[in-house]
Amino acid sequence: MNSEIKQLISFLQNSPTAAHCVEASVEILKKNGFRQIFMDEEWKLNSGEKCMVVDSDSTVAAFIVGRKPAADTGFRIIGTHTDAPGFRLKPEPYAYSEGLSTLGVEIYGGPTVATWFDRDLGLAGSVSFMENSCLTTKHFRINSPVLRFSSPAIHLNRNANKDGFKANAENQLLLIFGEDKGDYDSLKQMVAASAGIGVEQIIDFSGEVFDVQPPTLNGIHENFLVSAGLDNRSSTHAALAAITEMTPGDSTAIVFLFDNEEIGSRTVNGAASPFMERVLERVSGTREQFFRACSRSINVSADCVHAVLPGWADKHSKLSKPVLNKGPAVKMSAGGSYASSARTSAYFIKCAELAHSPVQKFVSRADAKSGGTLGPIAATGTGIPTVDVGNPMLSMHSCREMAGTVDHRNMINCMKIHLEGSVAIF
Repeated sequence: MNSEIKQLISFLQNSPTAAHCVEASVEILKKNGFRQIFMDEEWKLNSGEKCMVVDSDSTVAAFIVGRKPAADTGFRIIGTHTDAPGFRLKPEPYAYSEGLSTLGVEIYGGPTVATWFDRDLGLAGSVSFMENSCLTTKHFRINSPVLRFSSPAIHLNRNANKDGFKANAENQLLLIFGEDKGDYDSLKQMVAASAGIGVEQIIDFSGEVFDVQPPTLNGIHENFLVSAGLDNRSSTHAALAAITEMTPGDSTAIVFLFDNEEIGSRTVNGAASPFMERVLERVSGTREQFFRACSRSINVSADCVHAVLPGWADKHSKLSKPVLNKGPAVKMSAGGSYASSARTSAYFIKCAELAHSPVQKFVSRADAKSGGTLGPIAATGTGIPTVDVGNPMLSMHSCREMAGTVDHRNMINCMKIHLEGSVAIF
């Protein structure tokens, strides 16, 4: 197993939620000399300086100030997201039903619901409490398999294999976690213990369900990686690896790791928030310099792409069938679901050439709806030309997704070439 896959596996294990993903990202950045700055402070930046800023707990930007002013050389940007589809506890989740303690959930994003049934599940999230007369938030994580969506036996659901497994989101997506009426109090005690506070201190908490099975290599040659959250935390890790491995250049290199892409990005943590614009402007220096910098910049929006799956190949365009371990794919859409243009596509292809990486193309079937990414949202908000790319994967939005191990290094290398400004755009 190569080093970047070992690091990716560790990163995935440390990232059961978007907030935990940012926490793991901050640790990687700190170890590589990035200084944390804050939005409510004055920024005084020097050429070559490495900085990071966290916003709203689950979004972070990391940058290396270029040798020349951003107004003269622009930004080389990467955008990814830290969240993943799944399930979140309802505000008042507990119900005792049919002799069992259950928790109600809301669906977050578009998970393949059936794949989450009959799996060992943990709980992670954030808890808010008062400390020194100030509202404080800490993360918690219960790694033991305390939760489970149990499916009905085939004898009670005879048409499941014929018609597909179906579960009503309100009445049947119920997490079983005990059999006593006091179990919810016990669960809150586990939450408090994980956060290092007393249960009586909890004002409120949010919880996300996660698969406790660790990532694993798969296939006869171990060329595949199977894990929860590959979409899109594998791209996030690649971006972190690229900015920590790169050789700084004239342009300012910057990576944005956004939350809430899976629900449209239109939140305080998402790509539609003012965070990206505010960071870029403050790094530029003035509003005028920001406008000049944007006109000389380019953004790589990285999010995983559908690989062709034997047995379901007809779900792909006959002219576009990305495969595992054959390099990242450029995503195109005439309808604007992706931000790529012929020019920005050519830019990434050139980056891949310099990185000695193969590159593929992806477009949805003409009679099917295309997916979306944060690329068009960021491009609309800043006016910065953008290319949407992603490593191919199977079982996207399943509880356990599958990707190629070779592709991860290829994506890192392409991102490094991009951040270093090796391909001139003006």
